[in-house]
Amino acid sequence: MKPAEIRALAAKIAPEVIQWRRHFHQHPELSFQEVETAAFVAKQLTEMGYQPQTRVGGSHGVVAVLEGGRPGRTIALRADMDALPIQEETGLSYASVHPGKMHACGHDAHTAILLGTAKALKEIQDKVPGKVVLLFQPAEELPPGGAKGMVEAGVLEGVDAVFGLHVLNTLPAGQLGINSGPVNAASDIFKVTLYGRGGHAASPHISVDPVVMLGSVITALQSVVSRSVDPMKQAVLTIGWVRGGDADNIIPEQVEFGGTIRTFDPEVQTLIHARLKETVEGVAAAYGGRAEVVSTYGYPVLSNDEAMTAIARKCAALVVGEQNTVVPPVGMGGEDFAYFAQERPGCFIRLGTGTPETLTLPAHNPRFVIDESALEVGVAYYLSVVLHASQLMD
Repeated sequence: MKPAEIRALAAKIAPEVIQWRRHFHQHPELSFQEVETAAFVAKQLTEMGYQPQTRVGGSHGVVAVLEGGRPGRTIALRADMDALPIQEETGLSYASVHPGKMHACGHDAHTAILLGTAKALKEIQDKVPGKVVLLFQPAEELPPGGAKGMVEAGVLEGVDAVFGLHVLNTLPAGQLGINSGPVNAASDIFKVTLYGRGGHAASPHISVDPVVMLGSVITALQSVVSRSVDPMKQAVLTIGWVRGGDADNIIPEQVEFGGTIRTFDPEVQTLIHARLKETVEGVAAAYGGRAEVVSTYGYPVLSNDEAMTAIARKCAALVVGEQNTVVPPVGMGGEDFAYFAQERPGCFIRLGTGTPETLTLPAHNPRFVIDESALEVGVAYYLSVVLHASQLMD
């Protein structure tokens, strides 16, 4: 198919894709809880003529396969389905009806785009080379994530390459952002408990104050990246939560805090985990207390295969033009598409969804919105990949 024909097919399906996206947005479900979302996806796929598998990977994964009418490779496309525990503040007419839950990261768009792609592929099935495996994945937002379970369930058996996308509000709608190599950081978490000796707030000299200990620990941890990591390498250590104490006049027995470590280099990753433990335990001991540090390795680095990235760029340029196929800055966010990309050559791209009004509204924000015109672009890109990747891989 010619690029203009691909865009025309995507435009034809776009109104339904928007409806699906708004349905998902209005009915968000958290990680590993995507019961209704998965059921809706399976129902739509069945009505299109697919025979979807459900509860794939031990959770709510949905997989469907399209047999093309021409010889070719097997290409997998992935969308994640889960929402976040955020109270929506967008004021949209289709805002979340579930208090404390919101699609604030665009997974509603990803799922709708892949459904739209599935429908479009049925219309041109005789023109499709090889096979297309449609992967609707639960639980990207919550480690251990849903991708790993789906991989272990064998969804990539026979697959030659895997492709995915994620909305990006800092990229204008109509553009596709594509990077080669590392595009998402390894995403680890840690929890620290600081133990002191509780007592009366008016007699701090006979207590060991874990709150004061906490202040010094947080300050000391700011030097882990700036003074222990090679400045030419990227790393982030962020404390995301603190808990401790219940009353104004009581020095508590303990306080807790936790956060995340983001890295691209395995040696840096190991170093930060070690320095975190050494720093916290050392400061705690200096105050007469002790510390317990539990750090957990999470999603690995997501790295785009060089050959698949080149294919993605060509397929993107066919539908949005060279001028709209850009190289965006690499961020430190985690992404469990990494598990798919570890098993098969893959490419994970950014779908521009920003407008002048939304460019400053990051994901995971209660006012997060996207430009829905980008949904059509996402479908067109996926169609271009399906129709051209086999030939470009030969």
